[in-house]
Parts: sequence; structure tokens; C-alpha cells
Amino acid sequence: MSSNDKAHGTLQKACTFLTARCGQVIPPLVIAVSLCGCHSIGGRASSDRARKRSSEPPIRHVIQVFDQRPWLNLDTAGDRDYEGIAFRVFLDPGSGRGALRDGTFHVEMYRIRKDPSGKSARELASDWHYSTRDVPTIAQPGMLGQGYFLHLRWATKQIAGHEVEVVTRFEDTEGRVARSGTKRLRVPKYDS
Repeated sequence: MSSNDKAHGTLQKACTFLTARCGQVIPPLVIAVSLCGCHSIGGRASSDRARKRSSEPPIRHVIQVFDQRPWLNLDTAGDRDYEGIAFRVFLDPGSGRGALRDGTFHVEMYRIRKDPSGKSARELASDWHYSTRDVPTIAQPGMLGQGYFLHLRWATKQIAGHEVEVVTRFEDTEGRVARSGTKRLRVPKYDS
């Protein structure tokens, strides 16, 4: 059996299958073009999604909203010192209300220390990178709209009792980046 015969047999089977599935006769040329990879339904769907994304306005503002006590006690040792932080993030495209978008959150937390001369110095204590698909969404029916709930555990234990600064950046699928303002907080310290 030649390769042309095999291709014809495959084309014939595809025509029969699609005719039975769709209830209508599909021209063999359409099936042949699809089998050759010249046209892909998935490709069209992907380009439709890309067109929709590019038609959405870019995110202009990243808004971080912290509760009075955003701290999380996540260790198994049972001490009272905190090991994480939780806060809400809203992506504002300029409408004043949060919107849900595909992209990545980049969150940085800096520990603030005083150097020997008394000046404040900051050092990166933890950073996180999460796709928006991996972060729980929230809806605030009032002014804030839709957003995300970040629940983060920091990498180092020397955070309790220090001031920290938290900055959230959002990078969309086209590489555009929007940044929040810097939020300074003091992490409570209970155990020594």
C-alpha cells in the first residue's frame, strides 16, 4: 500500500466520521486541509482569545487592601509569631473598579532595618510570583469590584517584630506591568 493510498484511506475515514457526527456531508478538501495542518480550529480560538485580550484596556493601577490584622500564623511549632500575610488586590484598568485579568502577580516584601548610623535600610525578605489563575478571586459589590485574595507565607523567620514594606506588581500576558504603592506595616512579635 503506497503512502497516497494510506492518506486517501485516512481522508475517507475522516469524511465518514464527520458526516456521521455532523449530520451533513463535509467536502473532502476541507478535511484534507485540516489534516494537513493548514487550518486549525484551536488556532482560531487562540487568536480570538489574543484579540480579546489585546482589546481589553491595560491595567493602570494595582490596589492593595490590607485588613487591620493581615497576619497569618502558619507554623506547626505553635508559637504566636506570624509567618505570613493575607491581603486583597484589585486591578484597575482606569474605571475605578477592579477587573479580573490573565497575568502574573509579583509580590515583594522588604524588611526595614536601621543601620548603625540610624538610617533605614531595606532588604528583600520574600518574593512571590503567582499566575492570576492560581489565586482565589473575590467580589466586592461596592466600589472595589472584582479582585484577588493573596495568602502568602514568607521565606525567612526573622520578620516578626520588624517593619516591612509590601509592593505588588501585575504583569499581563502582553508583558505590560502595573505597580501598587508601597505599604509599610509592623509585624507583631510575641515570642522571643
